[in-house]
Amino acid sequence: MLAISSGLLAGICAAAAVGLLGVIIVGTRRVRREPPLDPEVETRLLLGQPPEQIDEALDAEASDGRRATISDLPLDDRV
Repeated sequence: MLAISSGLLAGICAAAAVGLLGVIIVGTRRVRREPPLDPEVETRLLLGQPPEQIDEALDAEASDGRRATISDLPLDDRV
C-alpha cells in the first residue's frame, strides 16, 4: 500500500511540475510576441499615472496637430 501511495504521490508531483513548466513556457512566448510599449507610455505607467489619463493625454496631443490632406498639397507634390 505504501509503494502505491508513494508512486501515486510521485506521479502527481511530476504531472504538476510538467503542467507548471508548460504554463510558464507558453506564457513567456505570448508575452514576447506582443509589441513593445511606447517608451513615453511605459514611463508614465511606471510613474503611477492611470491608463485612462495617459490615453486622454495622448489623444489630446494627437488632435492638436493639423495634418494636410492630399487636396491641400500642390499638384507638383502629389505622387
